[in-house]
Amino acid sequence: MRSIHFLGFFVLGTVAAAAAGCGGDDEGVGGQGGAGGAGGATSSSTSSSTSSSATTSTSSGGGDETDQNDSIETAESIEIDGDAVQATLEPVDADQDFYSFTGTKGQALYILTDAKPEEDESDPTYPDLVVSLLDAQGTQIARNDDPPQGGNDSRLITVLPADGDYYLLVEECTSALGQDSCAPAEDIENFDYALGITLLDPAAADDDSLIADIEPNDVAAQALPLHYEALDDETGYYTTFLFGGFGSATDVDVYSFTLPETPAAESGLKATLVTSAPSGAEGSGSTVDVSEIAIFDAADLTTPYAKVDPSKGGSIEVPVKVGEGAEYLVFVKRSQGDVGANDFYILLHNRVEISHLEAQDLTNNLATTPEGDLSSYALRGGGIGYAVDGQLADGLTPDTSDTDHYAIPVPEDADETWKVSAFCAAQRHGSGLRELTVTLLNGDGTELGEGYTATENETTDLAIAGVDLPASPAEGRLLVKVSAGTPAEDVTSRSYDCTFGYLPAN
Repeated sequence: MRSIHFLGFFVLGTVAAAAAGCGGDDEGVGGQGGAGGAGGATSSSTSSSTSSSATTSTSSGGGDETDQNDSIETAESIEIDGDAVQATLEPVDADQDFYSFTGTKGQALYILTDAKPEEDESDPTYPDLVVSLLDAQGTQIARNDDPPQGGNDSRLITVLPADGDYYLLVEECTSALGQDSCAPAEDIENFDYALGITLLDPAAADDDSLIADIEPNDVAAQALPLHYEALDDETGYYTTFLFGGFGSATDVDVYSFTLPETPAAESGLKATLVTSAPSGAEGSGSTVDVSEIAIFDAADLTTPYAKVDPSKGGSIEVPVKVGEGAEYLVFVKRSQGDVGANDFYILLHNRVEISHLEAQDLTNNLATTPEGDLSSYALRGGGIGYAVDGQLADGLTPDTSDTDHYAIPVPEDADETWKVSAFCAAQRHGSGLRELTVTLLNGDGTELGEGYTATENETTDLAIAGVDLPASPAEGRLLVKVSAGTPAEDVTSRSYDCTFGYLPAN
C-alpha cells in the first residue's frame, strides 16, 4: 500500500482550470468542458484559486483495510475546513466509505478527493473516485465523478439546501456506476485516497477569485463586474468562481468583464464560462438549469456575440478583445418553470491564451494550399497534438461559406497501428456557426472514407476519436477540412476551436 502522495492539493490554488480545450477522449487529446481529457488540447489553462486556508491531512483511517464507516450509521465525522481524511477502499471495487458533517443553508462547499498521482490524473492503477452528497435522510442530492477541469479525482462544488446533518459517500467508479461505465477495477494497484471539504465564502475571501451574485443585477446598468486574481508568478490568472442564484422564475443575472491585457498573448485570448456541473442529484444539486449564457459586446447590446445552452452541455469559449474599452456583458438565464428549493448556479470563468490562431484565411480554403505550422505539444503515451482557433466567414448559404484546410504532419515513427483523432467545437462553445463539420483527408486531399468525418450540433460534440492512420500518408501528413452550414442570425461570433492528435496503439 502506498501512502497518500499529494495532500497539498487541498489548497484550492492547485485545482486545474475549467473549460480549457475542445473535445475530450480516452486517447489524451482534447479537454472539452465537462469531458476532461488528460493531455489537454490547449496549453493555456491556468489554475483556479480561492483564499481559503489549506486543509492539512490527518492519518485518520489511512491504510486501514478494515474501516468501519461502511454505512450511514457508522459514518466517520469530517469537518468543513478541517483536516483532510486519509482512507482506503478495499476491496476497491465494492467498498463504500461514509462521512458525516453538519452544514448551514446557503453554504457553498468544495468537496475534494485525491487518489490519482499528480503527474498523471488519469492513471488507471489508482482509483477513479466518485463522491456523493446525501441529506440527513440518506437521499442523494448531488454527485461528482469527473470534474470539468479534467482528471478522475472527484471535485464536487455545491450549495447546501438547508441547515442540518449531511453525509458524503466515497466509492470507486465501478461500485458507483457499474463496470460498463468505468475502467477495469482489476488494473487498480493502489487503494488509498484523501478527502476534504472547503467552505467557499466570497464575503470572507481576501482575493478576487470568488464572486457572489448580488441583486439587483437584472439589467446591463446593474452588471456585477468579474475580477481576476493573478497567479503568484504572474503568468496568468486563477479561475474565477461565480456563485449565483435565481430569486424568481423570471430572474436574469447580468455580469461584466474586461480581460486583462497582461501577460501579453501573441495569438490573442479567449474568455471561458462553464457551469461547474449539471443540475440535479447526479450533478451539482441545484434544482434549476441554467438555460442560457449570452455574451454581448458592451458597445452593442442588439445581438449576442456568443450564446450557449449549458443544460445541453454547452459552455462559452470564444476569442475576445482585451484591455481598456473591451468590455463584455454576460446575461445568465434560468430554464422555465417554478422556483425550486435550491435554485443556484456556479460558473467558472477564466482568461485563456490562444495557442495558434488561423493565419492564412485567404489561402487555406483549398486543399492544395493548406495552412501548416500549427502549435504542437507532446501527448501522454508518445503522441503529438496540434491546436488551432479559427473563423469561418459569413455566408448566406453553404456554397458561399468559408472553408479552412490545415496540414498536420504525421510523426516519423508512426505506422499503420497509430491512431488519429480530431475534436472541434463552435456552437457548443457559443459561436454562431452551425453544423460545424470536420473531415480528415489524406495528405494529397483525397478522401479517407467512412469514419473520418464528424459534425457538431447543439447537443453533440464533434469528435473523430482514434481512427486508423493510413498505411502510407501522402506527403507525410494528413489534411483537416473545416466547414459549416448556414450560420445563426442571432449570434455574431463565427469562431471555432480544434485539436488534432496522433497516438501509438496501446
